[in-house]
Amino acid sequence: MPALIAKIGQMQKSKLLELLATFSRRDWNAFADFVQSPYFNRNADLVRLTGWLSAQAPGFTGITRSRVWVAVYPGVAEDQRRLNHLMSWLLKLAEQFLGQERLQTEQHELAWQTAEALSVRGLNKHFHFQAGRLRQELDATPLRDAHYLLQRYRLIDLEREHFSRQGSRQFNEHLQEGADQLDFFYLMEKLKYACAMLNNQGIVSSAYAFHFVEEVRQFVEQHPFPPEAPGIAIYFRIYQMLTKEDGDADFQALKDLLQRHSRQFSREEMAWLYGYALNFCIRQIRAVRENYVADALALYEQGIESGILLTQTGQLSPWHFKNIVKLALRLRRYEWTEQFIREKHTLLAPEFRVDALHYNLADLYFYTGQYDRTLEHLNQVEFSDIYYHLGAKEMLAKVYYETEAHDALDSLLHAFKIYLQRNRVLADPVRKAYLNFIRLLRRLLRATADQLPALRRHVEQTDMLTAKNWLLEQMQ
Repeated sequence: MPALIAKIGQMQKSKLLELLATFSRRDWNAFADFVQSPYFNRNADLVRLTGWLSAQAPGFTGITRSRVWVAVYPGVAEDQRRLNHLMSWLLKLAEQFLGQERLQTEQHELAWQTAEALSVRGLNKHFHFQAGRLRQELDATPLRDAHYLLQRYRLIDLEREHFSRQGSRQFNEHLQEGADQLDFFYLMEKLKYACAMLNNQGIVSSAYAFHFVEEVRQFVEQHPFPPEAPGIAIYFRIYQMLTKEDGDADFQALKDLLQRHSRQFSREEMAWLYGYALNFCIRQIRAVRENYVADALALYEQGIESGILLTQTGQLSPWHFKNIVKLALRLRRYEWTEQFIREKHTLLAPEFRVDALHYNLADLYFYTGQYDRTLEHLNQVEFSDIYYHLGAKEMLAKVYYETEAHDALDSLLHAFKIYLQRNRVLADPVRKAYLNFIRLLRRLLRATADQLPALRRHVEQTDMLTAKNWLLEQMQ
């Protein structure tokens, strides 16, 4: 029995089954045709193995090497080396199939390879027809991202090579065009990587080497932005925002660029671009620059309306949802906030909807001083997510303070502190922010009037602190 269990575990961990477990039913049908094609495979054993594995998918429950052998070679003595070779061949075929499928969806890549093959064979008319069709397809696509710039460069470079193969001594117009296109691609990608590295450095303790980035920044700053490469202007503005003390002008320029070029980048990349803009707003809001609250909310509204901030399945992140509510409450857009919560919580994944609805309604009613309704909705939060749990504890503490329920507040803060100290899932900065809130709220409860100015300065200087604005408001 132990040997059999070991064999099952070994099969479940095989690279072949790990890959095949990702196949949809459509993938299996296409893969079966692929394996049966004599162009790719002439081994009938692999056809039988593919058919049998397809019937076991997607769970592959109880598969052992012996069962696989019997399915492919019934009545033949088991040979583990032969089975290893067979599975290794099928793994290579499966990997080749994935590449072939990708090639079929990347129509420009397939067309480019075809054009190069025609050029190498000296088929001049065929080449020009294929290259012309590829250029038309590239021009017709609305995208102007880095992938588009690279494909344009590759086509122009292919035309340059074909021109050279003709042995002509005439002026080669493709040289300048190719050099320019390569510059566009390089400038955009260099700035994109610089922004990503700067952003990552702010999240984790890492250090990157920024080779030639300052030279690129100066060059872009001194030359007009090419209209066919809007990403250069966009990532330049983001880089400026990430590195300058005063990035207000760059942020305003970025907002305009995101609106004008929203259809020229994939939704995934646009979500990243909106993320940079929103993070800039959040940093300004933390620096008590309240004018950025409206900017952040406007970005969120645009992102939802356009679908940029929604997932492929049309869902909204619960963290975006919570941030939008917070921003709207700071702007005192109470009616808008309630309508947003009740209508848009259906955009969340099912497992978040109930908690998001009641937690954010509780937040709304707290802002408007309706403490009974706040408690009513907090009691319906199921705490399926730890951050809803933390937020609810913080909100409950503020309700107790506002209603002068000091005994209940003291008991809550004591239990909350123990929970934070014992929880090993929380990141240290999050734990510290809430522990600082508990500590400073206790000091506020004991503070006399003459102690408030010093306490206020202490709150202002504390970086890791949740509900900082609320604490400051209590000291006014």
